[in-house]
Amino acid sequence: MVRSAAGPAPRRGAARLRQAVAAAGRRVHANAQSLVLAATAAGTAYLAASLLVGPQNAVFAPIAAVVATGLSAGQRVRRAAEISAGVVLGIVAADLLSRALGVGPLQLAVAVLLAMTAAVAIRPSGLMANQAAVAAVVVVALVPYLDAGPWVRLADALVGGTVAVVLNAVVAPDPYRAARAAASETLSGYAAVVRRLRGAVGTGSLAEAEEALVGMDALDGARGEIDEAMAATREVLARRGRAERRRSLEVVEAVAARVLILVSTGRGLCRASANLVRHDDAADSGTRAVLAAALDDLAGAIDQLREWLDGTSGTEPVRELALRAAATASGGRPRTQASAVLVGQIRSAAVDVLRITGLDQAAAVAALEEAAGRADLSDP
Repeated sequence: MVRSAAGPAPRRGAARLRQAVAAAGRRVHANAQSLVLAATAAGTAYLAASLLVGPQNAVFAPIAAVVATGLSAGQRVRRAAEISAGVVLGIVAADLLSRALGVGPLQLAVAVLLAMTAAVAIRPSGLMANQAAVAAVVVVALVPYLDAGPWVRLADALVGGTVAVVLNAVVAPDPYRAARAAASETLSGYAAVVRRLRGAVGTGSLAEAEEALVGMDALDGARGEIDEAMAATREVLARRGRAERRRSLEVVEAVAARVLILVSTGRGLCRASANLVRHDDAADSGTRAVLAAALDDLAGAIDQLREWLDGTSGTEPVRELALRAAATASGGRPRTQASAVLVGQIRSAAVDVLRITGLDQAAAVAALEEAAGRADLSDP
């Protein structure tokens, strides 16, 4: 019997909307400290520049401060220094050229070329070169309307850069917390999807299986978020000693290294679950109940991964639940191709979890086969 869901497209659309709203909320929450930091940097830079060069000339300081304290968590101090250097180069190039050749489209183009060339010659950084170009454009565009001399503009830019560097070095959000939070949210989302799959397989709900796939798709950007936060963590901890760095990064790096494969396997779980529900009839409800139980164990293993990430648990509970999920699924004696495929995906997900806990591929597969038997020897 082929199962169908009434109105699958509207359901998928509603599920995607809920996922998008939830993801937007998570992104705002995760970046809240950075948003406050950028706003604080802008106000502080403007205040300092106003006191130094006057409010009418405080143009570059807040711009440089905001750009240098942007949302990117990685290498904030270096970025702030590069942006400040780029602004200085752009101001100098534009001032010299506008004084020698006047102001116009051709002069603006040459000023941008000169500023970017100088930036690239000093350091091949796209960030520095772009900021130099922006500063050159602003200077050429504003020269006819400003009475300030080049030294005032230069001081204005340096104030913004200094504020950004100081704030990034002293009060920037803790990057390790951001990295751990990103990894934890990814695992939480993954566990939620697996539990939705458990419900879909147990009840035979195709709509729920399809919504689970939407939820798994929402985890696509997880690796980038974790890697970005990890880059900032390495920058900060590199200044505190290698031993502390190793202790702090070990678990999060284990998750980051496998998250793409974990999500890819998760998609396979979703598709295999939907296929099982779509094609296996009610007579196979016993097999579906066994597979639902295995998915429940798998979700529990992911929850234990989060506890390991938070430092409240070790790897043994994670491995125990992952292996139990594989053993439960494999012991169900799948009667159809659809159920056999889902068994294989659960076993693959269990291996992914074991790999995150530190086992290499050979050790993970050996542990799996000891607990759940070899896949090629299971009954069809």
